[in-house]
Amino acid sequence: TGFDTNRIFCKFSFKSGHNWTLLSGKESGETYEEVRDEIDEFAVWDHPFDLHFKCKAIRGWPKIYVEVWQADTEGRYSVSGYGMGVIPFGPGNHKMEIKCWAPRPQGYFKQLASSLLGIKPELKFKDMLFSSADRFGFEGETTGTVEIDVGVILKDFHLHGV
Repeated sequence: TGFDTNRIFCKFSFKSGHNWTLLSGKESGETYEEVRDEIDEFAVWDHPFDLHFKCKAIRGWPKIYVEVWQADTEGRYSVSGYGMGVIPFGPGNHKMEIKCWAPRPQGYFKQLASSLLGIKPELKFKDMLFSSADRFGFEGETTGTVEIDVGVILKDFHLHGV
């Protein structure tokens, strides 16, 4: 919700620490492009994912990274927002809300190009999304929210005091 375009899709990937091993499932993918009507408030992707992890320690709990892309009226694609969310710690069904942001164009001419031509800045190195220290002093703007329904199943965590 909140994205200012009618043609939108999402690339996603799951990141976890070195104590976690992916047993099955794909840790990255992308949805189809949703073309929503003018009256719709949000796009619906209905894209399932099913991942199974094992872990040696709780440190490095899985996170989901999303990259929302948009297409303008000319069919040019650009990043509409980046976001990161932590998979809920408790078992059960959860609704995650991932707030997305995009880099703010720096300088008058880049702001003009962004508003008139649709040329939006993108991150060259996406590693900075995973560390708050790398984002210090970085200017961004809120672009929208990605909502994800997540079901979490935990097995044998109680045996290890978790």
